[in-house]
Amino acid sequence: MPLRVYLRTLWERRQFAISVPLGELRAQNMHTVLGNVWLLLSPTLLVCVYFVIFGVLAGSLNRGVDNFIGFLTVGVFTYQYLQRAVVQCAQSISSNEGLIRSLAFPRALLPIATVVRESLAFYSSMILMVIVVLATGERVTVDWTKVLLLVPMMAVFALGLGFALARLTDTVQDVRNLLPFMFRLLFYLSGIIFAIDTRLLRQAPELAPFASLNPFFVFPTLMREALMTTYQVDPVIGRWLWPSAVAFTVVFLFGGFMFFRAAEQRYGRG
Repeated sequence: MPLRVYLRTLWERRQFAISVPLGELRAQNMHTVLGNVWLLLSPTLLVCVYFVIFGVLAGSLNRGVDNFIGFLTVGVFTYQYLQRAVVQCAQSISSNEGLIRSLAFPRALLPIATVVRESLAFYSSMILMVIVVLATGERVTVDWTKVLLLVPMMAVFALGLGFALARLTDTVQDVRNLLPFMFRLLFYLSGIIFAIDTRLLRQAPELAPFASLNPFFVFPTLMREALMTTYQVDPVIGRWLWPSAVAFTVVFLFGGFMFFRAAEQRYGRG
């Protein structure tokens, strides 16, 4: 199918990418007592755990961060969104083989619907994130408007990376098992629980510019800069953050989509 026709078919089926995620969100966690409260409770509990471990027991990690609770909350919530969106995208083909075999539709709808679902859940989480940020002394500034651009960019980046991983996971099932370990490593390499930019400059200044090559550092850092007046990334790294974010968004979407679509006819064949 030509690319133009494929894209038009995706647009014609756009209702699928909206109605299915909404239904899944309503049904998610219905078997639990708290239901969808877990969408907010899960990252909140993680923030509490990391604060106790790294903010209280290992207090040295919060040096150079005036508002550590806000810093940690924004980082964890943002990283959790990116992780969930990418991981769920990666599993969207291999987890829906029955649907793929029984219906004819553009397979790209499955990763798209997954990112829509996780994005809707993240918008709910952002309310709690903003409450924590304000409660810890931050104030509303014009920089908050950057979030309106930043969140869609994160969604597009996650979709692009998810496209590529969806094909890889469908081809090699072991990729699915490796993803949790990869994201655990990225969590500690991306400055989610400590200001990695100041530590790089202090311990290995020659490596500081390379921090902007890690999208899981770039997007949480931009979110912190937008929402927190008490946090300022080092200028050596900061000047590359937005160019890096734009590059990640465009390159991963285009590259991931084309990589995914090249195997369109093989999905669901086992």
